[in-house]
This record gives sequence, C-alpha cells and structure tokens, in this order.
Amino acid sequence: MKNIIIEKIFQVAITACAALLINCTSTAYRVMEGELAQLSKSASYAITVPADYPDESNSGKTTSMEIQKVLTGCGVNASLLNSFTDYESVPQETRAKYDYIVEPKITHWEDNVATWSGKPDKLLLVITIYEAKTAKVMDTFTIDAESSSIVFGVDDPVDLIKEPSIVHYDKIIK
Repeated sequence: MKNIIIEKIFQVAITACAALLINCTSTAYRVMEGELAQLSKSASYAITVPADYPDESNSGKTTSMEIQKVLTGCGVNASLLNSFTDYESVPQETRAKYDYIVEPKITHWEDNVATWSGKPDKLLLVITIYEAKTAKVMDTFTIDAESSSIVFGVDDPVDLIKEPSIVHYDKIIK
C-alpha cells in the first residue's frame, strides 16, 4: 500500500515537472496581419537588410537571411540587397530588376545572451512588401515574439521569425 502511494506521488511529481518544462521551453508569438494580398511564386523578390538593432551586431543581416530562407522555402526566388536598409534607399535601376521589395524593420531585438538569467529573448519585427516599380504596399506583417524563459543557449531572436513567417507567407504566396 505504501509503495502504491509513493508511486502515485512520484507520477504526479513527474507530470508536474514535465508540464512546467514544456511551458518554459515553448515560444510565444503574436502576429498582426493587414489585409491579405495574393503574391506570385514566380515573381522576383529582393530583401533589404535593416540596420542592426542598437548593441546587437549582425541582427539586421541575420533577420534578412532568415526571411530569405522562409521565402525560398515557399518556392520564391529571393535575393538580398546588402547595401540597402529600406525600400526608399533602393535605387530605381535596382527596383526595376525585381517585382517586389521586402523591407524588414527591427523595432525591438532583445538577445539575452546570459540564458541562465531566465529572461526570454524578444523580437518585434515589421515586414513590409512593396511592389518594386510603384511603391505600393502589398503586405505588412508584424511579429511580436518571445522565446521561452529556459532556453539553455539554443534560442536567438532570429529563431522567432521562422514559424510565424512560414504560416503568413503560405497564406499569401501562391
């Protein structure tokens, strides 16, 4: 009888620990989408490289590279425009080579390198897609994401881009 009680207590403790671990290792994100546009897979896309978030070197480049991976995974031909930080800085002759210009803007990037602190990484990213030749906004998409509080060095703010982006772009790129 005593062994059965100890076994039940042990099962409850294991279940509680597993629930706590799952809760502390999941990421959370909120997505704000505008009216969903329909974009073509066969169109050509260029991605600007935003300025790095203050005190976060390479955050701009890694953000653009992650967006490029997502778009390529959706079957899109996507190039990086390393010399340009936003749509306005892209010269007319460069715009003429593409159908769409994708402009990511890092509004908040919090990379808590000391993962043992228990603080989650955070990201607030606004991605705008412009029709290259007319400057018409085709899509605006915002990711507000936070990693788990227990990441043990495997998370980074750029890791928070992939999942919500895939879900969004799968809806609009046909």
